[in-house]
Amino acid sequence: MIAKWFPDKRGLAIGMAVGGYGAGSAIFGPLAQLELIPHYGLPATFRILGVIFLVVTMIGALLLKNPPVGYQSASLGPTVPSRQVASFHEFTPNETLRTPTFYLMWVGYALGCSAGLMVISQLVPFAKSVGIAAASLSTMTLVVGAFGNTAGRILSGWLSDTLGRINVLRAMIGISMIAMPALYAVGSNVGGLYLAVFVVYWCYGTQISVNGTAASDFWGTKNVGINYGMLFTAWGVAGIIGPRIGGVLYDTYHNYEAAFYVAAALAAIALLCELFARRPQ
Repeated sequence: MIAKWFPDKRGLAIGMAVGGYGAGSAIFGPLAQLELIPHYGLPATFRILGVIFLVVTMIGALLLKNPPVGYQSASLGPTVPSRQVASFHEFTPNETLRTPTFYLMWVGYALGCSAGLMVISQLVPFAKSVGIAAASLSTMTLVVGAFGNTAGRILSGWLSDTLGRINVLRAMIGISMIAMPALYAVGSNVGGLYLAVFVVYWCYGTQISVNGTAASDFWGTKNVGINYGMLFTAWGVAGIIGPRIGGVLYDTYHNYEAAFYVAAALAAIALLCELFARRPQ
């Protein structure tokens, strides 16, 4: 269905698909925080949300259908910009692992997301430490962050259809490298904090959608499930090391400055990796 709707806009299509992941926090975050936890408690809230997610996910899965063998949209081909057409060679997982681009993108993906998660994990305690009111804090995490995350996935996916996947990744990682120290610098300025949080979440969301599309462009679509699955392990590693590094830095220095600046340094290394990444030949 996505291919049918957006045959020459693969980045936008995937961005819209994964945008639901970012938008979900704007729906279920307030539901849990404002309604379920106060009325039912934390354990019951987890059970209620688990049932909701199970039902919705199963219904969605039943609606999915594989396209027929050999399916190709009638408008796919000449209308797609040449730099966006997937490689003529369908890389097997073993062949993908033998391309230097895979490792450059893996490290860039891991460090870029580690930087984002390091800052995101420190946002609430940092905002409290500079005196942000509870109402503003809820708006920052449940609305501004969720909207930035969703917008980054969708709009950066759309931009990548025109500007190229790697170019968008480079731009957004570079912006995040500046936004993270800026977020610390704005401190208790609510307007500046909201803007910086929006940008950080936007850049973080970009990596989730654009890396997935880049995998199909670089290594082909036949084995993209496995190839992107291997690349996506970088996000799992980021989820472990990013928040942990942020916590260790706070315990060491007893402030949040180090975490924000180290996150910027990780983003800089990620940017270098993306600058050297090239389409496999």
